[in-house]
Amino acid sequence: MSLSAIALAIGLGLAVPVIESAIAPSVVLAQSLPTGTFSDGEWTVRIAYQGNALTYYGRNENSGDSLFLSGASVGGNASRRTYTWNNSGHRYRVSWQPSDPDTIRVEVFSPNGRNILNRLLYR
Repeated sequence: MSLSAIALAIGLGLAVPVIESAIAPSVVLAQSLPTGTFSDGEWTVRIAYQGNALTYYGRNENSGDSLFLSGASVGGNASRRTYTWNNSGHRYRVSWQPSDPDTIRVEVFSPNGRNILNRLLYR
């Protein structure tokens, strides 16, 4: 390579502006997960991302019964995502549409697959 070609390459390299991305991972994560507290008055569900795992805290406001689960499996597609936690044969599934970020559907399935809870909850 000639000296003039090296000089041209160095000059072009220095002339190109440096582009830095300053998007914080938590901002991106918040937009791609249904984190926060959702309720319908009878049921409250809080979803958080803690320790590299999606957590579920559900509470029946009438009885005071509550449940904490961690480590969801993820499914669905870009327009409708599902997050499923398992507990003693029961499946707790949250469905969420990024186009409607303030609403989730919570479903609970018994060990035999019967749907025993199906509610829309709102932020």
